[in-house]
Amino acid sequence: MNNASKQSSDIEQPAKSTFSMSLFWLGSAQVLGRIVRLASSIILARLLTPEVFGQVAIILACFELICTPTRRITSAALIKMDDDSLFASLPNANRTNWIAAITAFVAMSLLSWPLAFFNQDSTLIAPMILMATSYLLLPFGMLYAAINLRANNMRRVGRAILWQTITDGILTAILALSGLGIWAIILPKVLVIFVWIAIHRYHNPLFQAQSLTKPDQAKPRSAWTITQMLRFGSQVGLSDFSITLRQNIDYLLVGYFLGIEALGIYFFAFNTSLGISLGIIQSYGTALYSHLCDKSNQAWDSMEVELQKRYVHSLKLILKITVPVIALQSILAPIYLPFVYGSHWIEAGALPVFVLLCLSGLVRPIGEATSQLLISIGESRLNLSFNLGFTLLLAITISVCSQWGLTAIALGILVIHLIAMPAFNLYIHHFILSSRKGAKQDQLKGFNREVHHDA
Repeated sequence: MNNASKQSSDIEQPAKSTFSMSLFWLGSAQVLGRIVRLASSIILARLLTPEVFGQVAIILACFELICTPTRRITSAALIKMDDDSLFASLPNANRTNWIAAITAFVAMSLLSWPLAFFNQDSTLIAPMILMATSYLLLPFGMLYAAINLRANNMRRVGRAILWQTITDGILTAILALSGLGIWAIILPKVLVIFVWIAIHRYHNPLFQAQSLTKPDQAKPRSAWTITQMLRFGSQVGLSDFSITLRQNIDYLLVGYFLGIEALGIYFFAFNTSLGISLGIIQSYGTALYSHLCDKSNQAWDSMEVELQKRYVHSLKLILKITVPVIALQSILAPIYLPFVYGSHWIEAGALPVFVLLCLSGLVRPIGEATSQLLISIGESRLNLSFNLGFTLLLAITISVCSQWGLTAIALGILVIHLIAMPAFNLYIHHFILSSRKGAKQDQLKGFNREVHHDA
């Protein structure tokens, strides 16, 4: 083995180990949290009607669609910055977070009225406005979460996810048993934001650098303006929004075509079938972006090669985890679904929908990996174009299949995912990454010629 290969191997192993540990902390937090949530979901499934599940699906879908563009409005930029730019940009990042949070609160509050009118259900208004207040809490922890992500402190990030989920599950179960109905689901989701904030702020390095974040001590040449933050964050946010729209468009369309009761059945089947696997996939996406943006110990001429290695390795790792989980769920579904959640869900037709949606999770990690890769290499527009195109295709599929009911919709969703996700991954892998690698090699050759010429 020559020195270059040995050096590359020495760099690659710690990078793989770091990503594996990051995925372990985030994934284990999601799994443990989902176990607690499983207990609360069993209680909810036995106490609440499909209509209430349908109302919750509408509220949570709207919340996610509005929240997603703001979630990484500044963190995506902060993670990529060097230290000087980071500390100089923190005050503007904080202001940007507040602008995004207030805008999101106003948008969801106003949206509650037309949704209530459209669904002829005025009881949607108050829960939606209460859910919107959680946006106003997020800026108190967003900078601290970005610092933990930038430092690859996934143990802290995973802990925040775990205790947030555990608290949510316990409070939901208690309030549901107390007979609070829809409030048993909405109220805990607002309260657990305080848990997330507290864990991210605890012993955060940002506290030790408060003097560096004052505007009068910031370096103006390296600080990002609010406009720059919004421009960069909006590109990432739109890409994330397109993913969230893709993941929630089915709720909106099922409710539109088949009604709130059918939406409640679909919402139940989706969350019980894909709850654990989607939690792992989301953790994977969070860890992967930080992993791909980490350029430490990478030689300038090997960055593209290292990026591709990290991407391929991470994708193989997540598939090794999710495929067995999904296969086991699908096989055992006819046994544990009626036993755990109640036979009335089988009578409502949830079983085939459950199995088909569960199988669609086999290729969902591929789409998540590809999206995070494109964002990390500055191809947010291409990522946005793909996700919007896929969302349009998904909407057409659901609209057509809705004529034959929920099972046909679930089958259409499975087929579209099986075709589109691998095809998009192959396109990015063989065209985008290969062209970037070739361009980098040509750039390096030109640089070497200049060096020899000067010598």
